[in-house]
Amino acid sequence: MKQALGSGIAVITGAALSPAAGALLMVGVLASLWGASLLLSALGNGLDGSPLPTTIGTAVFVIASVASYAVTRRREALVRRRLEQHLAPALVRRILETPGVLKLRGERREVTALFTDVEGFTAMTCGADPEVLVATLDNYFEGMATIIVAHGGVIDKIVGDAVHAFFNAAINLEDHPRKAIECAIALRTWAEAFRCRPEAAIIKFGRTRIGIESGPAIVGDVGIHAKLDYTAHGDAVNVAARLEQANKELGSSICIGPVAASRSDPSLLRPLGKITVDGRDGTIAVFEPWRCDTPKAWRESYLAAIDQYDQDPAAAADRFDQLAADQVDDRVPIAIALRMRFGKWR
Repeated sequence: MKQALGSGIAVITGAALSPAAGALLMVGVLASLWGASLLLSALGNGLDGSPLPTTIGTAVFVIASVASYAVTRRREALVRRRLEQHLAPALVRRILETPGVLKLRGERREVTALFTDVEGFTAMTCGADPEVLVATLDNYFEGMATIIVAHGGVIDKIVGDAVHAFFNAAINLEDHPRKAIECAIALRTWAEAFRCRPEAAIIKFGRTRIGIESGPAIVGDVGIHAKLDYTAHGDAVNVAARLEQANKELGSSICIGPVAASRSDPSLLRPLGKITVDGRDGTIAVFEPWRCDTPKAWRESYLAAIDQYDQDPAAAADRFDQLAADQVDDRVPIAIALRMRFGKWR
């Protein structure tokens, strides 16, 4: 009877509790059984006072604890791998160690939204071999996701050729607008190098365009019980998506909204003028990070040409034509010259 009781308690304890908590409880139970056995033996009532039941119980507990621990560790490893596809490893460790920091219920918080897209993707799919296209996209998304996670971003979803990511969602991220901009610069550099790879060059993989903006949003799990997505909704999210698309007209590869730009060092950003955005009244000022290899004199001429627009729009446009000729790989100056001539600069 005591053997069955001890073994039963050992199995339940080892499976239901953590090894540390189970060990403490099991020590108490076994001590009680030992005490009871010794007491009954001393009273001479004929009951067995041998330690065999507790020995068996201890052995069963150890086996059950080891099995439970192995299952728990395997489950934790699976969760860790899944989360690390979207979050930085340091954040995953923090979530697993202190689950309370992760808030999935709806809440209002400031986020920085980052949207990417591949230029000419639809046309590229028409002429590309399906297997080559899928393999190339897999490598592209792997590289993009690695950079986003390394900068503290959370990948919301991948839609077609686009990546949607948020900074300061789910877990607090200090100085998130700056980190999102730094992430965008790293993405631009990596994506341009990726286009030169043989598998990308053969299908004429397009430029990556990026839109960024910061602002308040409602974040939390949205969907049905069978499929929940942790996502964000708000004006900043919508604007970031529109800014990604605005790169087509601006000639830029990164378009940053006014709020995110105001949290960054202004000397690192070049003005792209003002544009209208669907859902917003009036115009907003937008910016792009300077490329690190842009000559200082060229930067100064760029800014001087912008200042000249108020006094002489035509001369400013001509000056941007010259800037475009000096930097043929930069599409922004020619786009600005056209906008100035057609009254779309401000």
